[in-house]
Amino acid sequence: MNSKELTMEILTEIENIEIIDSHEHIEPEAERVKRDTDVIEMIDNYVIGDLHAAGCPPEVAEKIVDPQGDITPRWELLAPYWPKIRNGSYARMWIRTLQDLFDCHEISAATLTAATEKMRQANQPGWYKQVLKERCNIAISVLDNSDVGTDCDRELFVPAIRATQFMEARTKQQLEELSASTDRAIHTLDDLVAATQEYISQMHADGAVALKVGQAYRRILQYDKVTRAEAERLFNRIFDHLGEGLSWAEAKPLQDYMLHKCVQAAMENDMTIIFHTGIQAGGNNIVTNTNPTLLTNLFLEYKQARFDLFHAGYPYARECGVLAKYFSNVWADLAWMHIISAAGTRQILRDWLDLIPANKILGFGGDLRHVELVYGHLYEARRNIAQVLAERVERGDDTMDEAICIAQSLLHDSAAEAFNLSL
Repeated sequence: MNSKELTMEILTEIENIEIIDSHEHIEPEAERVKRDTDVIEMIDNYVIGDLHAAGCPPEVAEKIVDPQGDITPRWELLAPYWPKIRNGSYARMWIRTLQDLFDCHEISAATLTAATEKMRQANQPGWYKQVLKERCNIAISVLDNSDVGTDCDRELFVPAIRATQFMEARTKQQLEELSASTDRAIHTLDDLVAATQEYISQMHADGAVALKVGQAYRRILQYDKVTRAEAERLFNRIFDHLGEGLSWAEAKPLQDYMLHKCVQAAMENDMTIIFHTGIQAGGNNIVTNTNPTLLTNLFLEYKQARFDLFHAGYPYARECGVLAKYFSNVWADLAWMHIISAAGTRQILRDWLDLIPANKILGFGGDLRHVELVYGHLYEARRNIAQVLAERVERGDDTMDEAICIAQSLLHDSAAEAFNLSL
């Protein structure tokens, strides 16, 4: 049996595996069905990043993805850039979604208008279940949607939450807002810590399985061990200001202190701690801030915690893999990766399967706002995994049965273990 035949045989088996999707940002269906949407609006999820990189002015890109505008003039704005970005994995995800969900097999104003009509007809209660369960065979998705907290359809999602508002409080106004939202006075550092602990415990009681830390977009992933005295000194300085508060740079030690408190609270509530590592969406950022090795001190200290490193730490994928090999409480997650670079993800998976126990690799997380695109992303992910496993079988590294067991781990069992899910 040649490699192509092996790939197709493994792919057939993979399509029968119920997926645990490690990461989504999908808006509530009840909100989605209230508004018109269209197939061009979907490109605001990542394809727009390639538009920017290709030289499309931001104001033009915003007009392209604005669902209030007609399809034809928006396509006319997109058309000059489409040949420049068509080659990328982001674009292929969109194309596959259009083809399989809306029978749109070429890109033009007329076909996109027709696909939009089909999309709007489908935009009814039950559409999310049809896409995620029936078309994608996803058992459950971990939902990171700060707008809804833990309020989500538990047939489709389990929630992850953030505690950014506690970690990044730098002004008197922010502390007053926290006091109002938590219904408790926050005048001291101990008050802030107690409010944070109570919030995380309550979110866990409401069903949250993970605490997501997304600060790599705004600061370096180096969380030093800060004394309470130093953190208290900075906290108290907030009250010396009427408006501006601490600068971002000044506040780093206080943020570090609060991050440790958040990790401790998550650990006490048996919640997984997720870190955004590697490439940041939107561009114009500092990728060196996101190297997952910067988190090593946390892994060494909190051995009873579970840490999930998103996005393969890309471009620090080998560093991410080594961390998952070193530490039994660290998982390496391919969320988002299959549409960042399908070819790059296949190479990462080749390396990781030689480096890391298979139960330490999470193979799919959509990381998407539009439910339809989950289908296009998962299409790429399944084929990436099937191709890499077929290579291993052809080379004699695994039998066919062993390859299917690895696929089961990548797409279901590893995530169940990392998030302590009984599915």
